Amino acid sequence: MAKSKSAWVPLTSSMSNNDWYIVLTKPRQESRAAQQLENQGGEVFLPMLEVERIRQGKRIKKIETLFPGYLFLRVGEDDMLLSRVRSTFGVNKLLTFGAEVMQIQDALIEDLRTRLAQRESAPAFKQGDVVTLADGPFRDYQAIFHQYNGEERAVILIKLLGQQNQLLIDLAQLYPKL
Repeated sequence: MAKSKSAWVPLTSSMSNNDWYIVLTKPRQESRAAQQLENQGGEVFLPMLEVERIRQGKRIKKIETLFPGYLFLRVGEDDMLLSRVRSTFGVNKLLTFGAEVMQIQDALIEDLRTRLAQRESAPAFKQGDVVTLADGPFRDYQAIFHQYNGEERAVILIKLLGQQNQLLIDLAQLYPKL
C-alpha cells in the first residue's frame, strides 16, 4: 500500500534546538494545542492580543490569537516531541515548505514578545504632549495629545488644511515624538 507524501515529512539533522517550529492547529484550538504541547515538555509561544470588537451594538474587549491557526514550538533536547506533534490534541501538523519542516530563529520570537509587551504597556500621555501617529492614513503625522476618551482611545489635535482638527484614535496608534 502506497504512503502519502504529505504524511511523511523528513526531519533533517541540521535542525537547531534553539529554533522554533510553526505548528498548524485545528480551527480555534490554539489554546488546547498549546496546553497539550506544554504537557509533553515543549516550550510554546502563542501570541495573544486584546482587541475591541462591536457585538450587538456593544463594544467588548476580547483576547484573540495574533496568528489564528498557528503557534510556535521549541522542543529543546526532546527531539522525540516532533514526532508526536501530529497526534497531539488540537494540532493539525507542523508547517512545511515542500518536504522540509519550517523553522523560525529565536530572535524573531523574542522580537514578537517585545513588541507585544510594548503594545500592552501603552505610553502615558498628558495634555499638550507632541505625539506621532503609527498607523492609518495619517501615519508619521505629528499631533498634540488633547485628552483620553476611555481606556483605549484618545482625542488628538492634528493640523490639516490649515485648521486644527480633533481626531479620535486608538492609543496603540500613538507614540511619543522622538
